[in-house]
Amino acid sequence: MIHKITLILFTLALAFSLTACLGGGSSEPTKYYTIAVENISMPSAGTYADKRLQVRKFTIEPAYQRANIVYRESAYDFMFYDLDLWASRPEHMLAQVASEYLAKSGLFKSVETKASGKPDFELLGNIVAIEEVDEGSSQYARLAVQLTFRKTESEEALWEKSFDQKMSMGDREPRTTAETVSKLYGKIMEEALGDISRKL
Repeated sequence: MIHKITLILFTLALAFSLTACLGGGSSEPTKYYTIAVENISMPSAGTYADKRLQVRKFTIEPAYQRANIVYRESAYDFMFYDLDLWASRPEHMLAQVASEYLAKSGLFKSVETKASGKPDFELLGNIVAIEEVDEGSSQYARLAVQLTFRKTESEEALWEKSFDQKMSMGDREPRTTAETVSKLYGKIMEEALGDISRKL
């Protein structure tokens, strides 16, 4: 009996030892990243500054419907970081950031993501790609999105445009990816706000 207990204790000690040696005892923490609002040029308030706008929930291509940051090493690869995640799903983040840009623009009386009444206009978005691309020694971020501005419940767009932007990154780090995607989205929203203001 004593030999059996000794053998069990030795086996447990060996298992703990191997776990520590293999790094199983200290796992890396999960890190979260978000898209930030950039300083961009805002258009002058138009004639619809008394109207209300709703930013509708964005859609996203199925391959990107997750919080993991996507990275690619070729046109054929599609991989995810395991421990580096978006703080929320990309379609939620980009819709929220779009609403912040629109609110700051002063083009509308109010900008909401959840309408408290019937808004006059709405902005819709579809994310085609949001990713880090690593090709040899060079890295860049890519953001492809389609934006549509229309009167509420109208099938006809007052303005619509597809964007597919890339920007070089200095290193292969998820934080750099988040910063670069934020800059890309800032450029996209600057152009979108300018176009929308002219349509108004």
